[in-house]
Amino acid sequence: MKQQRPVQECKKRLLVVWLAGAGMLSLLLIAQSMQEEGPYLDRVSDAWGWFLPNVMPTLSLMVGVAVKEFTAVADDQRVVDSFLFNLSLWLSVGYFTLLMASISLQPLFSPNVAPLDFLKQSNLWLGPMQGIVTLALGAFFGKAELSGKAASEQK
Repeated sequence: MKQQRPVQECKKRLLVVWLAGAGMLSLLLIAQSMQEEGPYLDRVSDAWGWFLPNVMPTLSLMVGVAVKEFTAVADDQRVVDSFLFNLSLWLSVGYFTLLMASISLQPLFSPNVAPLDFLKQSNLWLGPMQGIVTLALGAFFGKAELSGKAASEQK
């Protein structure tokens, strides 16, 4: 028998991971943007142009779903397969770890490469990872919606 978890609890945990990850990375970029001798100097908007497309589409979708569902007055007893949730959760954590490493570890791994050039290069590994994470999240949210429709049809 598959281990099941409450859908709402899972969605909240995933949203916390994405909000915390995006928040920490935003604070790091804000700090780097404010430095006079920061890594991006006069190319701060390029650094943000790299960062925002890596988190905002997925985060916006998740926040939109959360607002829609958390403001609805309903007794939601839906469950979802734990494996699908755990896969989505740990892929998300791994993705934010790669994002953080791409921003903060550049001087250690590529000291001779300009920070912004390294960020652009990091899209080689971040792009595929983002695709995998998005696929897992889409499967999780899609399965959660299907389980909700099936439950409402049984009533």
